Amino acid sequence: MSPFFSPMRKKVIFFDMNNTILDRRQCFDSAFLEVMNDYTARWDNSDDSWSAQNALQSYKMEWSRHRKAPIRSPISPDELRHLCLRKALQPYPVSVNPAFTRSFFEQVEAQEDQYVALFPGVEDTLEALSKNYELAIISNGNRKKLQSNLQKLGLTSWIEQDRLFSSEKDGPRKPHPAIFETALKTMGTTSSQSVMVGNSWRNDVVGATSCGMDAIWIHPGSVKKISERRIGKQKVIIIRSFKQLQYTF
Repeated sequence: MSPFFSPMRKKVIFFDMNNTILDRRQCFDSAFLEVMNDYTARWDNSDDSWSAQNALQSYKMEWSRHRKAPIRSPISPDELRHLCLRKALQPYPVSVNPAFTRSFFEQVEAQEDQYVALFPGVEDTLEALSKNYELAIISNGNRKKLQSNLQKLGLTSWIEQDRLFSSEKDGPRKPHPAIFETALKTMGTTSSQSVMVGNSWRNDVVGATSCGMDAIWIHPGSVKKISERRIGKQKVIIIRSFKQLQYTF
């Protein structure tokens, strides 16, 4: 299969961070279980349905149900987390009020860093791509955490800290064009010379293509291993996993 992009036409590859390079879902799951196990240890565990794994699965199912609803109610992420946690912990001897939810997820967030991990193939793929392209990150994540994760996981071998662009420091959140434009200007490149890689269709693909960049959407549920579509004049390549990037460049 011939690559879709080449060093003759492209100069910079921008990546989303969370759930593109870092497996944040697995981090969340592990941290949720850690905190939930701490709580269940305090209760009478005579009921077999009282398990951290059951609570996690119930939480995720409720979250998915709300996210897939044809008409989403206008609630904030914090309110949604509260609704989902309250549903998940119905079998448990605890009153899930907003204060409990806030405390619970503060503990989850504190635990997440110890479980942070890369998706399979990230290091080999970045090493291969870095030989022909400059690599950078555009993320809506917390800048302090992003910097810590870059250092902790050894990603600064390929992506230096000054090539990290976050909505917290460099402008509005994706998909707003301002953060993409800031990144392009700082990297000394143009939209036509750049590609955006991410897992969010709205934030990464639509945001980048609206600025004139081509994009790669990492979509594990894609029917085909690699496919192509267009948004206006911009090329969008759809792949199932990060390691497939080596076949697109």
